[in-house]
Amino acid sequence: MTLRFIILIVCINSWVSTNAQILIQGQILDSLSGDPLPSATVGISGTTLGTASNKEGRFVLRIPDQLSDSLFFVSYVGYKSFFLKVSQLQEETVIQLEVDEWLLEEVEVRPWEPWDYILAALNKIPDNYLSEAFLTTNYYNEYISENEQFLKFTEGVISTYNPAYGDTTRIASRLIQARSRDDLSSIAFMRKRLEKKMEKELKKARKSGDSIDFETLDDAVMSASFGGPRQILNNDPIRDTASFLNPKNKKYFKYSFNGYTSYHGMKVIIIHFESTRKFDHQKKIGDVYITLDTDAIVVIEFESRLIIPNVIKPIMFLAGLGVTDPALKMDIHYKPYQNRWYINDISIEGSSKLTHKKMFKKNDHSIFEFYQSLITTNIEMDDVHPIPKDEQLKNWRPLEDQIETDAEFWKSYSVVRTEN
Repeated sequence: MTLRFIILIVCINSWVSTNAQILIQGQILDSLSGDPLPSATVGISGTTLGTASNKEGRFVLRIPDQLSDSLFFVSYVGYKSFFLKVSQLQEETVIQLEVDEWLLEEVEVRPWEPWDYILAALNKIPDNYLSEAFLTTNYYNEYISENEQFLKFTEGVISTYNPAYGDTTRIASRLIQARSRDDLSSIAFMRKRLEKKMEKELKKARKSGDSIDFETLDDAVMSASFGGPRQILNNDPIRDTASFLNPKNKKYFKYSFNGYTSYHGMKVIIIHFESTRKFDHQKKIGDVYITLDTDAIVVIEFESRLIIPNVIKPIMFLAGLGVTDPALKMDIHYKPYQNRWYINDISIEGSSKLTHKKMFKKNDHSIFEFYQSLITTNIEMDDVHPIPKDEQLKNWRPLEDQIETDAEFWKSYSVVRTEN
């Protein structure tokens, strides 16, 4: 699993109901190989406070002092969960997880086909996911990079109203704080051509009296948005049934067994799926992890290869553009609390190589990546009310344009950055 790829990972929010806090920093490793374990769930047992490890397996967690007698835990797919009393943790600690080896004979395997497990999980959604509206505190970020150099990087902390699963009410968020990196690079791919085109469009806008949102090419990149937190939350495959989980689309996919594993101490069956033909200009391949005891979908990982429509290819050829390996990857991990599951973290990342083809000169090319990530750091189920419309986050505007950055807030907000 790849999550927190060239990204920031956040711990629990620092404005919990006490000033006294315990700061824990650490790294999660495989006990045999010593390899880091990214996307591990980190938290306090019996509470909804938590975070996830980053690409190097590192995490930071602020724990209210009154929870010092509680159990700190780490869970990772295929490994035994780790538990230790908070008061016994060191400020910096290395946690080595052991592979969870168990015999298949311990599990009563039902004589089902792969799709039967997915269908059972869909029927159990009312039993396995929150049936009442709830509020979450989330850390969110998004970036665009060109050849591993950031062109845009935005991060924010939000409060989100989540309707009950099965309720068609729209998800809404309130922005708590946001900021953007100030060490960004400038776009290089076809820059001269794009600047000329942009200047032409700006002249037309000024002449017609239209409003101008940005004056430079780099400002335009910074203003780009992927739809914000609501867009990524609406990609919850349980809340908005994914194509590979929809019985109506079953004919477009092939399903098979891909083994067994464990997650949060529960036995899990892995159902593999892959497209038999293109669907919505995509071909998908991935895995759905389902608990054997309760038929709950707890992890989903898939990749999607984008198919460029034939009608667009001649236009790209005339423009001298080539696109190689356009791909999308999505990972979702759910976390248990009081016998129900909710999203712990979700990420969407895409990449593609663009080439400007030239007749008598060396071709220009760049590898572009984009990324969205959201981590749930807290959940509340008491006294829950929808967020008033005038307080809601405007999802198609950059977060940093909607609030004044508070430097003091970010000083006290614990964040782990990757080495990159």
